[in-house]
Amino acid sequence: MFSVKGEPLAQANIQNYSIKKLKRLPDEYSNFLEVDEKRRDSRKMSAGSKSEIGNMRFGQDGLSFKAHVVRKSEVRAVTTRDGTPLLVCSVTLSDGTGQIPLAVWNSQISTISEGDLVEVQNARVRSFRGEIQLSLSRKTGILTVLEPASRGRSVTSS
Repeated sequence: MFSVKGEPLAQANIQNYSIKKLKRLPDEYSNFLEVDEKRRDSRKMSAGSKSEIGNMRFGQDGLSFKAHVVRKSEVRAVTTRDGTPLLVCSVTLSDGTGQIPLAVWNSQISTISEGDLVEVQNARVRSFRGEIQLSLSRKTGILTVLEPASRGRSVTSS
């Protein structure tokens, strides 16, 4: 809140990293930083903890779990804003508590099939076109096929 002679003038949202750059932060503001850091930490799962799809919420990150691929969409070609061509496919994952889509990119597409048991590590729940989905960081996200789908086995989704 910005004020002139005690009268409110304007209000702005200032990011924490900007506040931390201040050399002398007034004591009355330090408690806001502590509360926000606790909130951010609560959205991050501790290393090694397992998540359930049914409990996932927008903004969570550091999620790790095992699930079955119950659906795999057609592969699409897309172009990034800078003109880079990419391939993308959506797979729907289910662990018995719920289902969530995950975007799979480029060479990873051919490694995933319907019915596979996969392990996802360091995923984040985000929103794309108004729907929540999982996202893997290019640097730290891992998608591993633990058990390929057996041939002839049909996959049903609920």
